[in-house]
Amino acid sequence: MLKSMIKTISFKWLFGLISLFIATLCISIIYHLPINWLLAQPSIQKQLPSTLQLNLSHGTLWEGSTQVSTLSPNLVNLGKVDWELSFWSLLFGEANVKSLWQKEQSQLRSQLTVPLFSESTELKVTGIDGKINLPQLIQILNLSDLKSMDVSGILQLNQMDLTLDLPTQWPKVLTGNLVLKQLNVLGETFPNITITPKLEGDKLVLNIDGKAPGWTLSGKLEVFKNKRFTVQLTVTGKAPNTMPSWAEMLRKQSPTVAVLNHRGVW
Repeated sequence: MLKSMIKTISFKWLFGLISLFIATLCISIIYHLPINWLLAQPSIQKQLPSTLQLNLSHGTLWEGSTQVSTLSPNLVNLGKVDWELSFWSLLFGEANVKSLWQKEQSQLRSQLTVPLFSESTELKVTGIDGKINLPQLIQILNLSDLKSMDVSGILQLNQMDLTLDLPTQWPKVLTGNLVLKQLNVLGETFPNITITPKLEGDKLVLNIDGKAPGWTLSGKLEVFKNKRFTVQLTVTGKAPNTMPSWAEMLRKQSPTVAVLNHRGVW
């Protein structure tokens, strides 16, 4: 009887140890799977946008990096993306990914959150912080109209949070602010310009403020969900001789006030 119990207990311990070993081995294999092998799987390839290309991928699913390029309308190197996936967030049914995007002098940090057990209809990105070189941004977005205007400067993003509705490609949440620094357009130098977003349903309002020693810039850009936009800008000088030279291209309301009102489709 005693021998039978000892054999039973020994078998259970042995079975438990083997099960633990197999589970640990499986977790280790999954944890160390190279990301370039995972990205090469047909099921993963189908989930990636056809206009994007991932090259020189290193690391694992949990921590790694890849070079991103866009194929349409032209082949453009978008830069390098490093990521770190939190294991503990998976226990709460979501994937939290810390990411760092870099391209030459530009870099952005952010945290991406994706639910695991429900079909995601929105993309949530928080803590977006960093800077983008304006010529690089113009190249990435293929803004052909600005390429000939000799634009230079930096766009700084400060602790921005974005929740994007994927079916409509329209933001549900957008907070934080952006600052245009060292902006130069066609040889004209601008002061720091702060852009503060505000969502109003189907309308996104970008409030614009800048201040130079002799003049101020104020106004707003309104972007509508129906693909229309309006721009309202006002330049106010302390005196007629302190107005910036580019204000001559705007409609003058007085010797010290010039305005721009424009609308169009994006």
